[in-house]
Amino acid sequence: MKSSLRGASGAAILIALAGGAPAVWAQEPIAVEQAEAGETGAGRDTMDRIVVTGSHIRGTPLDAALPVEVHSRQDLIEQGSPTALEFAKSLTISGPTTGESYYFGGPALTGSVNYNLRGIGADKTLVLLNGRRMSQNTSNIPSIALDRLEILKDGAAVIYGADATGGVVNFITRDGFTGLEVDAQYTFIDGSDGDYSIGILGGVGDDRVSFMWSAEYEHRSRLSTLDRDFTYASLDPTQPGYNPAPWSTLTNLAGWTPRGALPAIPSATAAGEFGPPVSGIVSDFTPESCAAVGGRYDNVYTCAYNYIPYYNLVEENEIYRLYAQLDAEITDRMDFHMDASYGQVTSPQVFGSPSQPVIRGPAMAAGLLDQFYVPISNPHAAAFAAANGVAGAEGFTPLTYRLLAHGGNPYMSDGVGYGVADRVDNQVWRVTAALTGEFSDWAGIAEGIGYDLAVTYNQQIAYNTHPDTLGYRLQEALSGFGGPNCNAPDLDPARFGTQNPTAAGQNGCMWWNPFSSAFASQPELGLANPNHIAGSENSGELTRWLFDPRATETVSSNLTLDLVFNGMSGIALPGGEIGWALGGQARQLESRETIESEFFDGSMPCPWPDGYTSANGAGSDNLESNPHPTTDPRFRGCTPDGPGPYVLFATNPPDYADQQQYSFFGELQLPLLDNLDVQAAARREEFSGGLGATVYKVSGRWDVWGPLTLRGSYGTNYQTPPIGVTPGAVTVGARTFTVAANNWLGAHFITDSDLEPETAKSWNIGAIWQSPGFLPDHDFQLIVDYFDIETEGEIGEIADPNQIASLVFNGPGNTITTCDPNQQPLLNRITFNSGCTVGMSGVGSFSLVSTRFGNGPGQTTNGFDVQALYELPLGPGNLALNVTATLITELATGPTTLDGVQVSDGDDRLGFLNFATFAQAAPELRANFNANYRLDRQNFRLGVNFVSAVQDERPGIQYGEDGEDWITADFTYRFEISEAFALTATVANMFDEAPPAAQQEFGYDPWMANPLGRTFEIGIRKSF
Repeated sequence: MKSSLRGASGAAILIALAGGAPAVWAQEPIAVEQAEAGETGAGRDTMDRIVVTGSHIRGTPLDAALPVEVHSRQDLIEQGSPTALEFAKSLTISGPTTGESYYFGGPALTGSVNYNLRGIGADKTLVLLNGRRMSQNTSNIPSIALDRLEILKDGAAVIYGADATGGVVNFITRDGFTGLEVDAQYTFIDGSDGDYSIGILGGVGDDRVSFMWSAEYEHRSRLSTLDRDFTYASLDPTQPGYNPAPWSTLTNLAGWTPRGALPAIPSATAAGEFGPPVSGIVSDFTPESCAAVGGRYDNVYTCAYNYIPYYNLVEENEIYRLYAQLDAEITDRMDFHMDASYGQVTSPQVFGSPSQPVIRGPAMAAGLLDQFYVPISNPHAAAFAAANGVAGAEGFTPLTYRLLAHGGNPYMSDGVGYGVADRVDNQVWRVTAALTGEFSDWAGIAEGIGYDLAVTYNQQIAYNTHPDTLGYRLQEALSGFGGPNCNAPDLDPARFGTQNPTAAGQNGCMWWNPFSSAFASQPELGLANPNHIAGSENSGELTRWLFDPRATETVSSNLTLDLVFNGMSGIALPGGEIGWALGGQARQLESRETIESEFFDGSMPCPWPDGYTSANGAGSDNLESNPHPTTDPRFRGCTPDGPGPYVLFATNPPDYADQQQYSFFGELQLPLLDNLDVQAAARREEFSGGLGATVYKVSGRWDVWGPLTLRGSYGTNYQTPPIGVTPGAVTVGARTFTVAANNWLGAHFITDSDLEPETAKSWNIGAIWQSPGFLPDHDFQLIVDYFDIETEGEIGEIADPNQIASLVFNGPGNTITTCDPNQQPLLNRITFNSGCTVGMSGVGSFSLVSTRFGNGPGQTTNGFDVQALYELPLGPGNLALNVTATLITELATGPTTLDGVQVSDGDDRLGFLNFATFAQAAPELRANFNANYRLDRQNFRLGVNFVSAVQDERPGIQYGEDGEDWITADFTYRFEISEAFALTATVANMFDEAPPAAQQEFGYDPWMANPLGRTFEIGIRKSF
């Protein structure tokens, strides 16, 4: 399919070239004067191309019926040239935005900016570059080469196809630039080495041919969590109202059960595999020693630890961008445009915990309890027994466990931290070629008809690691057979693991010390461990051997062929001639995953690899660990879902998916009266797999009288299941569960086999007022739009795992009230550690929750957008006052049913943090105000940004539960020293406002706010 599309694309271009057809730009915005006074150097900026975001009809004005918000290059310069992330997060019409170092929202997203118009999901915002599709990851957008950014705040599936339910973001580059321009910036950030960037823009050409290129580099420096005061609210659990979010009860300071002799024939219980308890739990800590390393003493088997000191608020981030653009006038009626862009976002280290929590292990009993066994032959176990007066024990099992926690992990961070670091390397590149023009007299009756033929290819290469512990290797090391150089024969195939007492700890085989004697301190906080015994530390070689990097490379690509014809119909209405556009689109999408690890690629579905066996009763053969139901006599600890060898994450078999799409559309512009214009459009789109949708849209604009104009639109939109979503597939992740003391446990997402496209209805009505202000030389503009978007059958998780767990553990203190699945069918979605018991707590009693991924209930959002601008001369200069605001009046999801249980009656998300459902914060009001004063070569700009408070809807929350308004003020001064040289200075967050408190891991919401505090930025722009 891909090759045929490419062939057709090439043939179409050759045919158009051979025909000598001419050119009109049908797909790019109107001329808006934005050239900077005295800053073009030897170059020039022209606005020859016309791009109208939201229409394919020639001559459609930018201020037509559709609500389009324009941000010019000059606007951005006056703001101090914000980074892509800063700009995206500042938009009042945009919801929570990725790109910050938000490990808990997915470390692979660090540094990659997505736009989330209307807050209904970034997957519902279509991103364009010069009117052509591009990746959601906008890291290849050439910021120095941009002329303006247009945001269509309305659904646009009719014009552009799927993915435009929330709106369209269209980046438009400069035209006709010649010369050379250099732009450099540095931002001082307290506690950090600062952020800096440099960009170079060059261009050559004449009136017929021009070539422009740019190269950019951006660097973000690391900012530790301990460099901001607001993170300290979680460190001391003895303080009232502390933030409990970044605390885990699964740690390496554990409670241990002394065990008797190993059973001759192991079975799938703790006692059946490791022997009966010979006494109660023996703690590896005291309340005093727990507190000494910054822990929280919960009970005899839990010294909880705060993992947030191991993370960073901002990670080191490198961004590279390259861009090239060629424009040529082939004939008087044919133009050629080609652009190519490349972006790379690299985060060499995105820090996480010293190790992942154990929710499963190599023991035959399912769950997270008693998953590892330390034989008394382990010298550290013998020392532990002696220190605690334990006699008669042949070994120990931890009730719960984590490989490394309080003492950190100094071996997997290249010496710059004590957590386990992921590596993120995302590359995005794109190339497009287009012929635009209009047919000449050779075309007969088609003379004067415009055409727009384009081929666009996008590719994204996403590489990331996310290390996890290999449970069976840890068990081997506890038994004295750890390390990459250990090669001891197994002398007892009746028990999993290497059984060879004389070889344990010998000839390259190493012991793992799981006890508190192994670490000297909590290194991030500098707290000495009173239980440390010098010489008992675990080696770096052994530690690294216990982890697998879990590296994934995903290559996603799409090839798009667009062909649009447009013109005038010859049919006159009272307001003018009917305009039209007809077109089609073909797309080929592919996604391919590469997994290099034999542990991660699914070839090892069970905790133990092939070759290790366990007895299965007298007279039976020893069996390997293979997937079987727990009721099967062959069950040896591996459940049918194939949990794999990791202690937290699941395996990920590499996969390939492709999707084809064909669509046809038509659009009419109907000038009913001189002051009344209507546009109507319809589109039919077919996807492979038998999926398809027909959508339509009607919009209108009425110049009521003088300064007053009304506009409105109504349309339908759709979205297909993402490529790579395979019916029946099981995806495994980790979630934090309220009933489990906010611990991170496992979550399964099982894809429905009957997925359908999600649909949406949207409408918009607005008023535009343009008039002089209080005096004739003043200008005033006010735009108010009301929007309403309703999605149906939204593709996603049907019920959040946290919701499911809360419904099951619904008794006092988050306890079980029934173990009868006939009364509570959701019990079947919980993986219990030791079965279900009425009255049991959610803490430490389950390890996994499964849910469905399919067509859910949908969501509704509506509200008002307001834009106001007042300009006036003031003294020797000019003053502009501008307000942009979005007031949301509704953001709600529909009722949810799972397994016949009403999981939710519908969630009112507006004004809430929405953390309990793993959604995103939904403030009611976002507003930006700025006052800009232009005085000859100087420019002064004061900006105030407002985000209303959100309330934490989780029961029992105290820390930050009522939220706070997030108000910051910025000031930028710009001085154009000469026509070719300008300096800019910005103070962002002038009053050093901390982000609003929220009971999340970092103590605030990284999707909405930022942790930087007051920053100082200087910028230099030089033209040659």
